[in-house]
Amino acid sequence: IASLMLMLLGIPLSLGGGLFRARGLNARRAPTREARRRSKPTAYSAQKPNEVWTWDITYLRSSKYTGWFYYAYVIVDVYSRMVVSARVFEADNADFAARFLGDAFRRYGIKPGQLVVHSDTRWNTVRQFRVHSDNGASMKAAPTLALLEKNGITFSHSRPRVSNDNPYSESFFRTLKYSGDYLYPRDGFDNAEEAEQWVQGFVDHYNEHHRHRGIRMVTPGQRYRGEDVEVLRRRRETMLEARRRHPERWIIWKGTLMICTNSKNVSY
Repeated sequence: IASLMLMLLGIPLSLGGGLFRARGLNARRAPTREARRRSKPTAYSAQKPNEVWTWDITYLRSSKYTGWFYYAYVIVDVYSRMVVSARVFEADNADFAARFLGDAFRRYGIKPGQLVVHSDTRWNTVRQFRVHSDNGASMKAAPTLALLEKNGITFSHSRPRVSNDNPYSESFFRTLKYSGDYLYPRDGFDNAEEAEQWVQGFVDHYNEHHRHRGIRMVTPGQRYRGEDVEVLRRRRETMLEARRRHPERWIIWKGTLMICTNSKNVSY
């Protein structure tokens, strides 16, 4: 409508924005409540396993009924990217969420004041265990919050409709459904038990065989157990030996990272 008015008045569209602003015509006129400005979640960082966890729920389609889903509940350890717990339930609700989190806390012996259940794009140093989730109903329900408080766990939530506040969980779900080396069943699952079996198989593969780019191409399981230090040391020794044997195949990038190439025409 605004563009039509400007055309009828013979005013160039490029000047219309300034004219409307000058006369206050671009102000909000809808009867709905104005959006509230929300601050970013508190930023945390993990210096070792089991300091910061992030968890979320994703849909798994049923193969029998359109619009019917199973729900995968997944916890990711931020430091190692390892999936510390994963379960499939037939609903997304607070009772299943509290049971799922409680089982994980008992399995890993989480003590009060140890953990944070959290996710954000920025992480500062923390010495307590923290758990982060998005703003789903199950995450903010009273039974879930009561369980976290009972266990002395610091928790945080993403802003509404901001997936970047929970990047580790979202990244894992992307890998789960689009990984090329462990294919997701596109036709869905017959029942929750079948979905659970597939998810557990994928988690085992992801933790022990998937080399994660975010942790220098070691597996999440290796980093969680502290084996990554030795793996990276042996990898570097292998690379240095290969460079010693065939220096013409290697270049130095930014003084530290060495890139191997099969090209014989390498310019230094």
